[in-house]
Amino acid sequence: QIVNNIFYTVTDLANPYVEMRVAKAGNQMRKLETVPEIADRMNKPGERYFAGVNADFFNMGEPYNPIGMCFANGFLTNYATDGADIDPYYLVINKDGVPTLARHVDNDWEGTMTFPDGSKYNFHLNSHRAEDEILVYTPQWQFYDWYSGKMHDVGRTGTNPYGVEVKVRHIGQNVLFGNNLQLEVTEDPEVGVGNMSIPSDGYVISAHGEACQYVSSLKKGDVVIANVGFSADENPTSAKELVGGFPIILANSRVQSTPSYPEHLSGPEPRSAVGFNDDKSKLVMLVVDGRKAGGAYGVSQKQLAVIMRYVGCSDAMNFDGGGSSTMYVDGFGVKNVPSSSSLDKRPEGTPRTVVNALFAVANAPVDNEIASIELRDKSLSLNTGESFTPVVYGYNKYGVMVSTDLQGCTFIVPEAIASVNGSTITATDGNYCGVLTADYNGITYTIPVSINGGGDFITSSVNDAIVDDEIADDYYLLNGIKTSSPVPGQITVTSDGKKILIK
Repeated sequence: QIVNNIFYTVTDLANPYVEMRVAKAGNQMRKLETVPEIADRMNKPGERYFAGVNADFFNMGEPYNPIGMCFANGFLTNYATDGADIDPYYLVINKDGVPTLARHVDNDWEGTMTFPDGSKYNFHLNSHRAEDEILVYTPQWQFYDWYSGKMHDVGRTGTNPYGVEVKVRHIGQNVLFGNNLQLEVTEDPEVGVGNMSIPSDGYVISAHGEACQYVSSLKKGDVVIANVGFSADENPTSAKELVGGFPIILANSRVQSTPSYPEHLSGPEPRSAVGFNDDKSKLVMLVVDGRKAGGAYGVSQKQLAVIMRYVGCSDAMNFDGGGSSTMYVDGFGVKNVPSSSSLDKRPEGTPRTVVNALFAVANAPVDNEIASIELRDKSLSLNTGESFTPVVYGYNKYGVMVSTDLQGCTFIVPEAIASVNGSTITATDGNYCGVLTADYNGITYTIPVSINGGGDFITSSVNDAIVDDEIADDYYLLNGIKTSSPVPGQITVTSDGKKILIK
């Protein structure tokens, strides 16, 4: 018997309190971390990395480069790896949060920097400063000295003293590629020093030779405008988040052909993927276990494409799979069972360190007040004498989960179906159907209950049902949610030919 364990999240991109972000391991160019470690490090008040999946393929030996170029929260963290054995595809998320899958992306080697007096000068990003050049260094930059073979500490420019450097911070939206980014000077420039520390929440502009005159004239509070041209499949666009994968597996709802290389694409393996629906309003992150981890068999790239289409995607891309496949959810940890690997000697179930990850990030204000609840189990089936303790999730008004096991709930179920002792539900004798309601300070959530396979429908009190010969048909899902038309899994309840509506 073939078993596949599938884990996925669906993010509503129209929700103003959620955005998709790429995060670089360690916030460094040459660092690996597990997906939950990345989330723990990135979390801060008002920014909660609540669900994520591993992303790009990478070189598992030093210097741990991703195969594709990577932008995280508006800035370059890595260029594409030269000479990689696969040519990456890309997930591009623009400054408005709209996702696109691209076969090719191009960013200009040089950007343009506009100074307060209107003068302009070209600049580069995160590379070795050469004669007469301006560089912008981000916190991810890590200088490697090719002459000495020494890797310098991350967070410093690594430049010699023959120039001028100044610290800046972004104003407004932090998007550099295809967008005019405002950089405010936070300290006066330093001349003839070099190797400046890069602030964790800012950047350093570094100049040499004839370029020094532009940077040395800056003063605290000045604003410079920086822009690097960017295009996806030859279409100019802004790019806030960018991460590689291989290959695109679903395009316009059509399963794409499997490349002949790498060979592992055609066989059953653990898989990770990203995709979105046709109007780009929903984004899906998905993981399938394999290699017998958790008893799962795994899927091929084509099977993965079919799964992505089934969960609502019109377009999807394969991420790094195998031992890297990791699905993380805040409050629950790693949901899948990462496979063991001879490459890094991990036991089964332990997440691998990876180069980057894609996250859904809640940017709602901090609020711990419960506004809605949800029962973990969406239906309940018990035998006589069997007991069950419901688990209740609590959410704030922004839809952010506040509790994974909310205490202080009252549980209501008809006496003929089950007894309630605190939070324990114990089934009685008989064949019945009914509903279980969780109540938290007047906030309720209801699920259907079946005892010994079901039978007569029982409500908890006359207030839970309305009987009326004249009312129109109403349809309900098994979780009690009303729908506009019949669908598989609805509850149909009748009593002596009269309709019973469940509140």
